[in-house]
Amino acid sequence: MRLFRSKRPRTLFFFHETSWSGAPIQLLHLITWLQSKGWDVAAAVPRESTSESGPISLCLTTLGVEVFPVLDLSALPDFPNLRKLCQRFDVIVANTLTMWAAVRAAHDTGTPSVWYIHESLVARQLIEQLMEIQSTLPLAQLLVMPTQRTARIYDAYVDRPIEVVPYGIPALPLRPARSASDELTFLLLGTYEPRKGQDLFLEAISQLSRALSENSRFQMAGRKLSPDFFAQLERRAVDLPSVKLGDALEHTEAGEAIAAADVLVCASRDETMPVAILEAMSLGKVIVTTDVGGISEWLRDGINALVVRSEDPAALSEALQCCLTDPALRARLGKGAQRTFAKDFSIDRLGKTFSGLIKAAAHTGRQ
Repeated sequence: MRLFRSKRPRTLFFFHETSWSGAPIQLLHLITWLQSKGWDVAAAVPRESTSESGPISLCLTTLGVEVFPVLDLSALPDFPNLRKLCQRFDVIVANTLTMWAAVRAAHDTGTPSVWYIHESLVARQLIEQLMEIQSTLPLAQLLVMPTQRTARIYDAYVDRPIEVVPYGIPALPLRPARSASDELTFLLLGTYEPRKGQDLFLEAISQLSRALSENSRFQMAGRKLSPDFFAQLERRAVDLPSVKLGDALEHTEAGEAIAAADVLVCASRDETMPVAILEAMSLGKVIVTTDVGGISEWLRDGINALVVRSEDPAALSEALQCCLTDPALRARLGKGAQRTFAKDFSIDRLGKTFSGLIKAAAHTGRQ
């Protein structure tokens, strides 16, 4: 029987990367909340020499979280050292499917694990590429996913209950109101890759009338995960002078960009529930999004967002036009988004729910 030292089990979180992207940001918020409540938490992160290492590692150190830079996803898993590390903790939390080796190492040492899985449609591809993932799924004490739609994808791979826990983040700080202007700013934040649908966004913009497009600004920012795709976007944007393709932003910069924008756009072909959408909702921004992942579980077309079909630039363009021509609609959608955020996506709600699951996993592991 495994014992742990307090009512708050000492917990190790495995980050697959520490860039300013959705899954690592969500885990950082959770760790920050737990630490503020007196939990003893630590983090295993990619080595500084690897491409997955990023600024969140420094944030964790600044918070006083013990950090173990031991991971290298480009190499075979170092199971002996992973096992030694897991044995030092009461529970481990593995973030994303790519952290399957941490779950397996924890199981080998009798350490309870919570597998926090964010991948939706891309999960099928990952499971086909890494056969170890499917055999590892039954080894975790708990599988946790952020949306019902994401959880349903795994029905073909697991025969067990899945805990669905909506994301939660701190609301972005309010900033002084922008001066009134007829020009609207639309913002899309996301890595440059086909999955994020920036090409669909450009096609939707091109379908707007010249009068509307010239009285607007369309901004994008993100890491260039697919250079060929980004080059395609650059060629397409040459004919759209109101479009700016920007580089990746630090988290604070991204928050400032959201605060300065009027509309947050998600044109993705596949998502779970983008953190950028939640951040925009916390500020009462208008959301225009495709109906992918778990987005439609909380966002309702015409109530707290404009929701369109994926892969439909004409529908996306129509939604952009509605934003540009209907100020009353924008005001109503912004208020609706802010109410939904306060009800469903607070960091306290996430922290209380997730901390209960960690305790439950620890208790199960002791039996």
